[in-house]
Amino acid sequence: MGRCKRLLMGARAWLRLPATRCGSQRRYWALLAVILAGAFFRWAALEQMNDMLHYDEAYNGADALSLLHAPRLTPFLPGNYGRESGWCYLLVPFIAVFGTRPFALRLAATMTGILTLAASYRLGKEILGARGAIWIAAVLSILYWHVHLSHLALRAILFPLIGTLAFVCLLRAHRTNFLHQWAMSGLCVGLLAYTYFSAYLWILYALVLLSWWWVREREKRRGVGVTLLVVAVVALPMALYAFSHPEQIFHRSGDVGAFGLDRVWNNVLLWTQAWFYRGDPNAEFNLPGRPILDVYLGVLFLVGTACLPLVVKRRWHSLWIVGWAFFSVLPSLMSNQAPHFLRAAGLTLPIAVVAGAGAWAVECLMRRIVHKRVAPIVPLVLLVMAGVGTCRDFHLRWLRHPEVFTFMEQHLVQAIDYVKEHVPDDTPVYFSPLSPDHPVLIFPGTEMKPRQVSAFDSHFCLIVPDVPAAYVSLTMYEPGFQRNLSQWSDVTILVQDQPRFQTSPRYTILRAVPRSAPLVREGQGTIVFGDAIQLRPLLAISSTVQAGSAIPMYLGMRTTRHLNRVYSVFAHLYGDPTPYEGGPMWSQSDSQMCVSYPTTAWKPGEVIVQRFDLPIPADTPPGHYVIAVGVYEAPAGSRLPITAPSPQPWDYFVLQEVTIVGAG
Repeated sequence: MGRCKRLLMGARAWLRLPATRCGSQRRYWALLAVILAGAFFRWAALEQMNDMLHYDEAYNGADALSLLHAPRLTPFLPGNYGRESGWCYLLVPFIAVFGTRPFALRLAATMTGILTLAASYRLGKEILGARGAIWIAAVLSILYWHVHLSHLALRAILFPLIGTLAFVCLLRAHRTNFLHQWAMSGLCVGLLAYTYFSAYLWILYALVLLSWWWVREREKRRGVGVTLLVVAVVALPMALYAFSHPEQIFHRSGDVGAFGLDRVWNNVLLWTQAWFYRGDPNAEFNLPGRPILDVYLGVLFLVGTACLPLVVKRRWHSLWIVGWAFFSVLPSLMSNQAPHFLRAAGLTLPIAVVAGAGAWAVECLMRRIVHKRVAPIVPLVLLVMAGVGTCRDFHLRWLRHPEVFTFMEQHLVQAIDYVKEHVPDDTPVYFSPLSPDHPVLIFPGTEMKPRQVSAFDSHFCLIVPDVPAAYVSLTMYEPGFQRNLSQWSDVTILVQDQPRFQTSPRYTILRAVPRSAPLVREGQGTIVFGDAIQLRPLLAISSTVQAGSAIPMYLGMRTTRHLNRVYSVFAHLYGDPTPYEGGPMWSQSDSQMCVSYPTTAWKPGEVIVQRFDLPIPADTPPGHYVIAVGVYEAPAGSRLPITAPSPQPWDYFVLQEVTIVGAG
């Protein structure tokens, strides 16, 4: 053991060189160059991505917008499977300054990534010294994984920054034993609780480190106690929220968790391939399948792995880095869809540290061979080549990847931009197939005001207002939208996105003028339920139907006032006597009124067109029947009374008489 220790100390002394004052000045210039390079890699695509906004990014923006308009303090936001609130609070000033554009969210993400470069340099100074720290920041600045995530306005980009600062403060506090450093450590560790669920593993690792110091180093116990106290105070709101709402805090981790040994082992195998062969296939978090390391960074990483015990300032640092890497990848190992680069985003920092240590080791070795000013050329060339690969893979491959247009919601953002520029303010605008609470419509969609904007899914219904309207149809999901709308309106195409590599448009913007305004008019075959909902058939219903078939009915529905409840429609087939007179119900069809655009979203002046199919069983006896319709509160509430035409003896209306003939 003593001989191995002497060999290790000798190797360390052989590798390391003292720094001069002149070298210190050059290091500051080198650090500035690294930060500027990192900023270039993260800012160069901002303009190109200004029409890209993923669902989760928009949800964060919508929550931040609500915090801006209605300031409040909350540690957790329950929407969208639940999210820690720190990232949304960080977005607030960016939205206040730059508005509700994707640029505001993306600038916040890229700035967070750039600040992480500076934090990685401070961490590197504690581990390798100032010269080696520059290499760590340089690796992180061009690491594709971190560059990619820095372009996504997701909360996962925040926890590497806060976590790196936490470990910087911990290592510095351990070295200096100053109480204010211990207090800063507690603040940063506590703030991790408000960033991302993977950060809880970093909190656990920090607590393991603090516990070790408490046991092994008596002179540090006072400082460790201060850190633990500050952590408890800062994280207390999140702890109280978790105690009172455990289902919200643990819902997402329960959904994605993979805790069986066979599944974890399979994830380990997938992660072993991720380094040099096949990385995350999810196009949101990675160029699909791109490994973590290319050849050039791979060389520095392997050298760093071998030389890490030789170049760190303290021997225990190398073991600490290994544990840090393990706790960083653990959230992905314990969940589905491995290797998941978002859940393991913290691993980017240990990778940068190890590869940076490899670059520093190569420089030290080269100094034994060539002049010290020439020595950095070899690792620098490797980093430049890796940076070229990162730039190519992100700008030329990922941004042009066919999946990116869809999941980054470019069709919606581009359509919103068109509406703002070309659709008059008094024209209603409808998006399909979407829900009214889609976050992209809520966040950048606010710029479409004062237009009345809403959304529905044409697979369930159509909305036809009394006045001309504009429709944004995601044609790739509903190729028959224009044809269906043309049954009720005169339709004109305003713009259509037709890429060369697809046979059908990705989205179409149309202008529609209703042929009959209004389509549903009281006194012309219209039934009124509860003085609130009007209903009538829009197309003739066949008076003779064969048993074993179905009766299609197109109903037009509208409201005369705002509704605060969700309603459904039933269509029944009655004979003589009716079920209320002791007879059977021969068939029934029940459906919520436009599931994608429920009655609580309806506005006066809109007609909701929905198809209902009433099946006729094959064993229905031939004879005369009636189709009865009614409205009731969903899912199983009371029926609305018929208020027109009146009087009505029952809470259903006989829509039509039909004759059933035997099956053919």
